[in-house]
Amino acid sequence: MALKKSAVILAAGVGSKMFPFSTVRSKTTIKIAGIPLIRYNAQKLAQMGCEDIVVVTLSSYQREIEACLSPLENINIVCVNENYGSADSLASGADACTNDNILVLYGDTIIDERDFEILYWEVEPAALLYPLSETAKNWIGATVSDNRIGEIGAHYRGSLITHQFAAFNLDINIISQIIKAPDYFPNVKCGVGVPRERFVEAGLIKPVQQGQIKAIEGQGIFFDIDKPWHMLAANEQMVKIRTGKLKENKLAEGAGISQRAIVRGFVELGKNSVIGDNVVIEGNVIAGENTVIDNGAIISGSAVIGDNTKIRNYCHIYDGVSIGSECILDHGSEFIGGLMMDKVYLYHYCEMYGALGNYVDIGAATVCGTLRFDDGSPSQRVKGRIEIPLSYGDAIYIGDYCRTGVNAILMPGCKIGSYSVVGPGVILTGDVEENSLIQVKQELTIKKWGYEKYGW
Repeated sequence: MALKKSAVILAAGVGSKMFPFSTVRSKTTIKIAGIPLIRYNAQKLAQMGCEDIVVVTLSSYQREIEACLSPLENINIVCVNENYGSADSLASGADACTNDNILVLYGDTIIDERDFEILYWEVEPAALLYPLSETAKNWIGATVSDNRIGEIGAHYRGSLITHQFAAFNLDINIISQIIKAPDYFPNVKCGVGVPRERFVEAGLIKPVQQGQIKAIEGQGIFFDIDKPWHMLAANEQMVKIRTGKLKENKLAEGAGISQRAIVRGFVELGKNSVIGDNVVIEGNVIAGENTVIDNGAIISGSAVIGDNTKIRNYCHIYDGVSIGSECILDHGSEFIGGLMMDKVYLYHYCEMYGALGNYVDIGAATVCGTLRFDDGSPSQRVKGRIEIPLSYGDAIYIGDYCRTGVNAILMPGCKIGSYSVVGPGVILTGDVEENSLIQVKQELTIKKWGYEKYGW
């Protein structure tokens, strides 16, 4: 008889390291390859037959998360007004579970399906871990030896910590120990400052020392969306995975492909979506309903596109991007990599590379750099701390409800906070906090000029 299990998805963090995309949403609701991030794990749980799925979130995120998870069944949203860390969230979620065996997942991760299944059917307390791809200084992690966790440490210097946590299979006894986690992380290198926060991993230190936690090393893909560049790396990979499953064209009612279009791949079109004349598509594309791709638009690879979007008039979209709903890409605009959320407008010869939040309006001829002029490694500042991302560090990140004026230049790596304006002609070289207006201060010199100066 199969072991009965509940699941808790932790989604109560404010995601401050996701600036500029943490102002108006839970980061768990950001769409990765067209699917809300939190839905990846919740949907897998539903497919596995999990009896009850508890999502712990802040009250301010409740309606947004409910919309992202609809119409999945057996979802129970538990709201908290304050969150002192993931251990607190787990305590709130565990109280709402109907079984003593509980799968614990984060709402901002994507886990390989096979690895997910192995953890789900595990009997003894266990953690699913993946080898670190970044420096251990950026993560809470662990060592793994002989299928057991050896040591847990946070933001370690050096190479001692080798793996990062993805998910847990716990029983009520282990959870009772996690609930007693201290108000800080007790295992860091001497001299490292720690926030006053209660972490699930901190509560596991004692059970690990007692040899109670099995280690399951993941073999497939894994994404932990901690910072904006992680979001773009996950998006590119998941776009290619989603579109790579297409083996034939799938056209819903009212959808069509012009005979004058060139499609060198397979497309999936929702109701009433159209690929029009002189369009060139060089890969597999998934598009939602009522979307129009027309008049010479070029898609140079795989892409996922939302509903009610217009892509036309010789604009150019590169490989591995996702574009949200109700967007407009028009008149020679270029989107050369990244993720575009809903209701984004790109017009008139602009060039974008990176992540654009909801309701972003890009002015004519706004461009962004994709390589530092000195060929240096792009660095990013995260809550005051310098990091060098493995990828997408040179992308630009524009928060929600922003706009640019004509001929603005955004240098590689810039982040623009929500509700901000970058004015005409600005050359932006650094991050901008939210609610900012940036304008050029211009000085003009006017002198007399005429034929006596130039000509006769």
